[in-house]
Amino acid sequence: MRTPRTTVLLLAAAVLCACGAHPQTAGNRTATATTPPQQPASPPASPSAAAGSPTASSAPAGTLVREGLVGLHGSNPFKVEVKALERNSDLTVLKMEITATGEGGSSGDFGYDGLPTQSVSFGRFRLFDPVGRKVYFTLRENDADGRAFGTRHSTPTTENYPDDFRAGVRYPVEVYFPPLPAGVRQVSIVPDMAMAPFTGVPVTDGAAPPVARQRDETDTPAAGSTFQWPVVPPSGQIWSEISDVNELIETPQKTTEQQGTQETIGLRTDVLFRFDKADLSDKAAAVLDEVVEETRVRADPAKPPILIEGHTDSKGEPAYNQDLSVKRAEAVRRYLAGKLGDAYVYRAAGKGESEPIADNTKTDGSDNPEGRARNRRVEISYRIKQDLPGTTATTGPSADKVRGSVRGPAPFRADAGPVVGSLSAKHFNDRLRVDVHPFYRDGAYLVAAFDVVLESSELFVPVPGPFSGGSHSFSSGSDYGRFSLLDPATQARYLPLKMSTEFVENSVLTLDKGEVNRSYVYFPAPADSARSITLEAEGLGTVPDVPIS
Repeated sequence: MRTPRTTVLLLAAAVLCACGAHPQTAGNRTATATTPPQQPASPPASPSAAAGSPTASSAPAGTLVREGLVGLHGSNPFKVEVKALERNSDLTVLKMEITATGEGGSSGDFGYDGLPTQSVSFGRFRLFDPVGRKVYFTLRENDADGRAFGTRHSTPTTENYPDDFRAGVRYPVEVYFPPLPAGVRQVSIVPDMAMAPFTGVPVTDGAAPPVARQRDETDTPAAGSTFQWPVVPPSGQIWSEISDVNELIETPQKTTEQQGTQETIGLRTDVLFRFDKADLSDKAAAVLDEVVEETRVRADPAKPPILIEGHTDSKGEPAYNQDLSVKRAEAVRRYLAGKLGDAYVYRAAGKGESEPIADNTKTDGSDNPEGRARNRRVEISYRIKQDLPGTTATTGPSADKVRGSVRGPAPFRADAGPVVGSLSAKHFNDRLRVDVHPFYRDGAYLVAAFDVVLESSELFVPVPGPFSGGSHSFSSGSDYGRFSLLDPATQARYLPLKMSTEFVENSVLTLDKGEVNRSYVYFPAPADSARSITLEAEGLGTVPDVPIS
């Protein structure tokens, strides 16, 4: 698809506005406004600091460097070097040096600048604790504009529009986040730009509090020089955000969704019950016994109840479906209570056809048997124990056949490794190639690394996103919603990792022919025994045997 460049920039800006990219609009994160020095309460100390996990000195200074494309149009290459990640009692400071490596420089757009209600200079940088399962977003003013504290990438005349990064000039940058818990020794930086994540970033203590800095007076810094933009320490009312992550794993018999400390196991009623019946079938015991053991290990009896909810598809009368869903939930409750005993509190309820997780009919109005099968389910929800076995790298491998144990944070990887497979995608009249690199574990998760390369046309516009959508409601909002991982040994399917309405990933930019968009998506980690996995791209094909390290 060929589109004039000015139209592309306006289109991309409009899409960014429509997407609600400013994290302050998120629906179910922990977002608070405070007055210094009182900051939001920190989550429990992450197991990242446990013996056996990498130490804070594992990444020597000068080695945490990434290069990639930044901005609404991808032809803006940058180098980002992480200098330090410093924790103090009130906040966490990310210190970087950013350099435009293209010939003409660029405005960069590291933080939704140019949009008056989303003027967060470096808001595209996010901190991710892959062991503590938390995402940290930049501190900003608690007002309508949500101006970020720290380095402000703006012109002297207006703060809503960015100054240019001049080619070859080094720009020191400070970005402020909520305070990391004392136990966290390493985190990953997951940028919302065409750049690979920075894994294994060491967290240091004891640094001096941030101080205000003025913008350098010169407007024409020379290549090789250092230029200082203004730095604004936090003051007044502060908006901050720490987000839990949601993960979803599916097998032919059940789904497991984890949202912060809440876990929900969804069992297909086709496995538990005969058609139109509420008595457990002969094969139900094996499935429920597995759930009993999972619940015994993971559910916290001090945080009741264990909630059992029945759901149906939309065939039949609503009143009949409601009654059937209640009876099926009660049958599962009796089984669990009989096996787990009275150490837990149980509550059963029926939802009938009122809360589908898939379409009962297709877009053309015809029946959708696969969607109906997913809607016929019993969900078992509970709060997770905070001292789970297997939450650090020192407890040994997990016996779980589907879910991997939580390891220490991944070390920094300077190179993506070889291309192990490729996919071809057509987007209107454009052709894209997806080059897949080896995947790797980071804490509780798996990082899928790949490059998106434009093979045709002079300009590619990602409107709509070339890999967004997909048939699964959980991940359809992801920029890579058509991607999932499949473990052939267990038939377990892993969906992209979600935080509120967004995902732990980057996106595909507007590209010129031959340009490479460095891409990544975080997924739940498969079983420890998995040494490779299959990448499935809905409508595009598969890449089997992608190595896992």
